[in-house]
Amino acid sequence: MSTFGLTVYVLVWPVLSSLVLLTLCTALVFDIRKAKKDGTSLV
Repeated sequence: MSTFGLTVYVLVWPVLSSLVLLTLCTALVFDIRKAKKDGTSLV
């Protein structure tokens, strides 16, 4: 495997995990706002 290929492979994982974390945080904020609007508990 070339150095460039290995570098790209190693750098892809932080990007993918950051996207997953961003998606989860966005969904959490959306759920918190909806629960606050409805007057219900998040748990």
